[in-house]
Amino acid sequence: MSTDFPEPQYVESVDGVSVALHHLGGDGPPVLFVHATGFNARTYTPFVTPLTKHYTVWAPDLRAHGWSTRPNNDEFGWDRLALDVLAAVDHLGIEHGTLDGVGHSVGAAMLLLADALRPGLLRRAYGYEPIMWRPGEAFAPGTNPLIQGAQKRKEVFPSRADAMERFAARPPFSTVRADALLAYVSAAFEDLEDGTVRLRCRGADEGATYDGERVSTNDRITQCSARITIGKGADEGFGNLGMPAYEALRNATLEVHADLGHFGPLQAPDRLANDALEALTS
Repeated sequence: MSTDFPEPQYVESVDGVSVALHHLGGDGPPVLFVHATGFNARTYTPFVTPLTKHYTVWAPDLRAHGWSTRPNNDEFGWDRLALDVLAAVDHLGIEHGTLDGVGHSVGAAMLLLADALRPGLLRRAYGYEPIMWRPGEAFAPGTNPLIQGAQKRKEVFPSRADAMERFAARPPFSTVRADALLAYVSAAFEDLEDGTVRLRCRGADEGATYDGERVSTNDRITQCSARITIGKGADEGFGNLGMPAYEALRNATLEVHADLGHFGPLQAPDRLANDALEALTS
């Protein structure tokens, strides 16, 4: 598994955001991959590597994640994150109606919201547990229980090895495959001048991203005509993730993996990559 990637390209989005756009490998038709909250494009190497055997995988870092910059107005509403995705689409010159995408969690929701903002953009997509709510079920401002946890997250470690040891001993990272945990620790941290490492996505920005999800309701996507495959793990008590999107989409199929959780692409990257490839080629 290689974690060596070329330097990202930078694409200007709204709110003063410079979106880092990564080429994750491959030389086939383009596929856009979008990561989950708190992650970045490069943290998914074991999952995206099988895709590069058939596609050129491009992947933006959402605002304040990975190598991308923060918004100058502290705006983290998910419609604005979807505009970050559209900035990458336009930069790549992907024609309307031809976008093929793969996403995890908020990343899967961003592909669907991008299509809602620009109807007919998507052609095919695979989304593992997109964060979509039925109208009236989204968290009220400031009430998502994930916000407080993100704000308290330990950000600085003496080294990546120390971070690896900590994460490996605690769920949910204790449930992921070893090479996926290594890819996460390798890419999720930046090196500081004193020799320590710090999470690229700061806790306050991760919390603000969770708080911005209120616009991700499934009534927004009822007109999406793309072929969508929804991947879903077990219900872990945080809502029936993935089902609201599946219910609203007119041309969707559902793939359930009851032995996996919300971190499925890191728990079983090969299996879910195969699902994604089937969704993109069927």
